[in-house]
Amino acid sequence: MDPQVSSIALAAVPSIPELFTQAGWLELDADKRAAHDEERLEHHSRLVVVQTPAIARIVKRGGDLIRMNRSAFYGRSGLMVSGAARTGKTTAITQLGKTAEVMHRRRYPRARDDIPVIYITVPPAATGKMIAMELARFLGLPVSRRANITDVTEPVCGVCLDAHVTLILVDFTAQPGHGHPCGRRGV
Repeated sequence: MDPQVSSIALAAVPSIPELFTQAGWLELDADKRAAHDEERLEHHSRLVVVQTPAIARIVKRGGDLIRMNRSAFYGRSGLMVSGAARTGKTTAITQLGKTAEVMHRRRYPRARDDIPVIYITVPPAATGKMIAMELARFLGLPVSRRANITDVTEPVCGVCLDAHVTLILVDFTAQPGHGHPCGRRGV
């Protein structure tokens, strides 16, 4: 990983929210409990991810593919990350996405309206049309269930080109609610 990208990730160390005893937490009214829980969730979402060898390989390979695909007019390469449940696939692809975003913003500092990375989640049995519809939702495009796949993909591709999308991450989720915020994962 680019050392400058690593330093950006480490530069923003989140502040630690106040920790209450159980009795102190129970004394809070419902609104203050909700605000405290929100602050704690926000804190945990900002924590730095440990750069494991697997994450480093995925980020490096993904970055290499992005650079190779820049000048490709056809036959672009993709990357599939697979593995057993709870092995860090989602963490690895989100780190790839963050790295790709930083690389894009550095390369094009004035392109504030660009959307360099798209991240969607879909069920494992998702069809091409379902994936296209989820991409349309992400981009804020109107989606009709009656539309055929061409009606959905053409505007999605147009917006992706206009927004200079360089990476689309599709996270296949299964069985929500089994210990992970979005269930067990297959990417």
